[in-house]
Amino acid sequence: MPRLRSNIVAVYVVRPAAERIELLMLQRPEGHRFAGAWQTVGGHIEEKQGETAWQAALRELDEETGLPVERWFRIDRPETFYNPENDTIYFVPAFVALVAAATEPTLSDEHQAWRWVAPAEAAAMVNWAAMRDSLLLVGEALSNPSHPGLGVTEFNPSDLP
Repeated sequence: MPRLRSNIVAVYVVRPAAERIELLMLQRPEGHRFAGAWQTVGGHIEEKQGETAWQAALRELDEETGLPVERWFRIDRPETFYNPENDTIYFVPAFVALVAAATEPTLSDEHQAWRWVAPAEAAAMVNWAAMRDSLLLVGEALSNPSHPGLGVTEFNPSDLP
């Protein structure tokens, strides 16, 4: 029977652009797992340090992009995927970080390139169905960031324990 795990987070970075929003896509470098693949910010929760999913999202975003966030949202449902290598079903809490227009990331060595793209283009760039679905959900829910739609809920990390 497969194990169930929830030790990974995903962060979708959004910025306003003329009449629309753009999502940040990051490309994995050669020599890393999934080399050449386009993805969003993501990483492991530091369980031994007692890190929560939302704390991991803040840390991973800072480590991978250095971007300051204006508003945080959680995606209302986790992403799921199955890894046959370790017979595990993963449940991935996913978040959205809204950053200022014209903001550009400072990449870590985890990525070799970045692009800001429209939601449909971002969805077409990825190899994972759960990520594609979240990109489309974020594109729809935050098409007008001042009035977020279904699928995301705003939260303030400073209000959390």
